[in-house]
Amino acid sequence: MRPELRNRLIFGFTIAGLAIGAVAHDLARGSHLGLLAVGLIAGVAGCGEFTKLARAHATHARMAPLVVVVVALVLAAHVPWSATLAASDNPLVPIAQSLVGMPLVGLILGFGLLWTVLAQMFRYATESFFANVGSTMLGMIYLGISMHLLQRLALIESPDNAYRGIQLALLFLATVKMGDIGAYFGGRTFGKHKMSPRISPGKTWEGFAFSFVGAIGGAYLFTWALWATCAHPPFDGWWQPLVWALVLGPLGVAGDLAESAMKRDAAVKDSSNVVPGFGGFLDILDAVLLAAPVAFLMALVL
Repeated sequence: MRPELRNRLIFGFTIAGLAIGAVAHDLARGSHLGLLAVGLIAGVAGCGEFTKLARAHATHARMAPLVVVVVALVLAAHVPWSATLAASDNPLVPIAQSLVGMPLVGLILGFGLLWTVLAQMFRYATESFFANVGSTMLGMIYLGISMHLLQRLALIESPDNAYRGIQLALLFLATVKMGDIGAYFGGRTFGKHKMSPRISPGKTWEGFAFSFVGAIGGAYLFTWALWATCAHPPFDGWWQPLVWALVLGPLGVAGDLAESAMKRDAAVKDSSNVVPGFGGFLDILDAVLLAAPVAFLMALVL
């Protein structure tokens, strides 16, 4: 077995085990401390790597406001808004109810923008104004909003299932990462036609096709496991996991490509080297970040 593949398997299962352990802790203790800890660690680590990528072209992305905003957005997800979905036949009711906390998100982003603009004006004046402020705000949205919605996803409850959100969060991660695995092995085995050579020469259309196989397989396997072990699984129909996978699978590939574009612009292979076989935290989260907002919305309507 090649060292790279061996490291991916070892550290992949280790990271998955730690994440599952955090969720198991929450389920056993009836708290969300494990979920919060995972969000904070991943968010802060992602901020450091994002800033490093943004500064590759002498762009002065602001680390301090980025970290503060991302941490604040992760914490804001745990403000006790009503996360229980109302018992209503109107599909717009749960959506409206789950948007109650959105003004706080806007306030945090507005504070981050103010801090970033003031820091830019007092330190760099007009030098690279758009690049410096824009790159910092991109990080706040890319990391902060996605991590916030991942936390909000896991906190969703329904009238008959207090753990529906945690189930959906695990299902989301299983779907996207299995799609990622399907794309990786499908591309390595059958890949011939380049998907986007200017962004990621290793991505192929064959791998993209196998991402659907992996995502659908992951969604159904995890859903069946929940059906077998839980009195109230998140989905009660056969078609819901299929729609879930068909939408989120390709979004995971898009997230992978988006981070590849950032790395190619920064002329680096990985966002860092802290996780052997993967690179950095952004290399692990890339497939998740762009898909998180859509997963949150789908959780409210499926």
